[in-house]
Amino acid sequence: MFSSIVLGMGLPSVVCYLLLATLIGDVLGDLGVVPLAGHMFIFYFGMLSMVTPPVALAAFAASSIAGAPMMATAMHAFRSSLVGFFLPFMFVFRPELLMLAPGGGPAAIGGITLAFVIAAIGTAAFAIGLTGYYFEAITKRGRILYFVAAGLLLFPGNTTLWEGFALPIHDLGGAILFVVLSVINYRSGKKSSGLAAST
Repeated sequence: MFSSIVLGMGLPSVVCYLLLATLIGDVLGDLGVVPLAGHMFIFYFGMLSMVTPPVALAAFAASSIAGAPMMATAMHAFRSSLVGFFLPFMFVFRPELLMLAPGGGPAAIGGITLAFVIAAIGTAAFAIGLTGYYFEAITKRGRILYFVAAGLLLFPGNTTLWEGFALPIHDLGGAILFVVLSVINYRSGKKSSGLAAST
């Protein structure tokens, strides 16, 4: 990730990809990453260098148009795009998002659907933890728990078979934690809005 961001700084898209594919692509292949997933990983992070300080070209261009401070704009762009740093790891850990099986062949529709649902819930948990708000403001402890849920959904864990499906234990734990936190937050927000309406 860091190598892709540093090497991609200040480069246009095509040059960025060619440089990263030449220098890093083979390394990820040697680590057992599906080739297409590895190339998507490095290209995605190469493009995220456009909003990553200190050489955030897109943010600096936007700051000159808006007349805003350059580094403050770059930091805000970086903070706003942090959720995007989650997805490339999903490409590597769950190649089904790219319609590929872990071995590199075509993935089954069930695996693609499961990977999509897990990625959506994990990204939502990470975004909620970053913003600190869902149905209402979230405490620091709640934000940490949302990050834990996102982490469980990001990293592949042990897998168990349940009614013929490969059900990852980490994913199940992260999804349950996300649902529990969301229900608690929803009920708390509904209670707060009811109290505000009554006063």
